[in-house]
Amino acid sequence: MENPEERRARLLVEQWLAAHPERIRNRRTRPDTFLNWKLAAIRYVKNGNPHDTSNILEWFATQAEGAAMED
Repeated sequence: MENPEERRARLLVEQWLAAHPERIRNRRTRPDTFLNWKLAAIRYVKNGNPHDTSNILEWFATQAEGAAMED
């Protein structure tokens, strides 16, 4: 069962992804990679400052996009 903090973080990640469809396109095409990114993003948001959620997700998406260029 999901605790309230995890649920809040998941909802924030889902909202951010919906608002930024152009981000992490490379991860969105592969369901397993996308799920792993979302789970990690939820952890970052849950453990970070709630007021910095957008910045956290921007940073994490940039990291993922940079790593994909190495593939």
